[in-house]
Amino acid sequence: MTDALLDVRGLSVHFRARGGLGRNRGIVKAVDELSFAINRGESLGLVGESGCGKSTTGMAVQSLIPVTSGEIILNGTDLVTLRSGGKRAARRQVQMVFQDPTSSLNGRMTVGQILEEPLNVHAIVPARQRAQRVSDLLDSVGMPRSAAQRYPHEFSGGQQQRVAIARALAVEPSLIICDEPLAALDVSIRAQVLNLFRDLQESRGLSYLFISHDLSAVYHVADRVMVMYLGRPMELAERDTLFRGARHPYTAALLTAIPVPDPDIEQRRERVLLSGDVPSPINPPSGCVFHTRCPIARDVCRDEVPGWRNISETESPHVIACHFPTKPTAVAAALSSEDQVDAR
Repeated sequence: MTDALLDVRGLSVHFRARGGLGRNRGIVKAVDELSFAINRGESLGLVGESGCGKSTTGMAVQSLIPVTSGEIILNGTDLVTLRSGGKRAARRQVQMVFQDPTSSLNGRMTVGQILEEPLNVHAIVPARQRAQRVSDLLDSVGMPRSAAQRYPHEFSGGQQQRVAIARALAVEPSLIICDEPLAALDVSIRAQVLNLFRDLQESRGLSYLFISHDLSAVYHVADRVMVMYLGRPMELAERDTLFRGARHPYTAALLTAIPVPDPDIEQRRERVLLSGDVPSPINPPSGCVFHTRCPIARDVCRDEVPGWRNISETESPHVIACHFPTKPTAVAAALSSEDQVDAR
């Protein structure tokens, strides 16, 4: 990508699993050979079932957990090879909004103290100007300036998440990692927070790595979407291309899980049903990790790992890890209307 802010190449994050009495149970391949890039001002949606490695990817990019192998290149600098001093400076460019604002905000600090803390750590605003900076941050996320004197527990979940977003904005990052930022919010509040993300991106030129299992939310925010399964990438394409013409059987199955608010379409549309359960990441299947649940799996799928290849016939890449990409299905066509997808 010509204007990539973040370029992740062959990222792997493995953990050693321990059993009773400290016995070694094996290696958990939470993320395995994952590659993607995010342009400046772009949003990349990262979706998949629980346990597929989405949050681990976000924490690895944020340098919160050690990386087993691969490169995480931000503005031309590989974050994996940086030492502690360099990582602190790099972290200013990458901030994170976590799933549960109640847990991610320090309940012993006022909102003003929470927003001042990153300014103190990075020493980017003179002390006499920090109160004004806190007020500006609260304005930017639609919170009253009087909130600075109050504690997080005095606010609703949606308001707490706005404070968490303001904290992420405090050091003027280039990239914000949003790890399930809507999961703990009421349905009536989610649209407001989604619109806030979009408004901030337009006004500040932010890039997002938007992690979610909610495809309707991803459709609202993302420019491109990557689908993960059991730590590996399955499909990556522009948002509309993916929703209108998914080519991987797993992506098609995810799309069929989105309810369509039209009884006629809901009754007529084809569904892709998966059998069995997600395998253990300690002992992933050979070949394609999805073959144990894939409705079109063949012998080669059990024996050979599919390559990560571009199948697009246009200038816009459509990358997939599948030996037998399917044709765009009626399922995807039924979900191609923005009104239908966002109506959820």
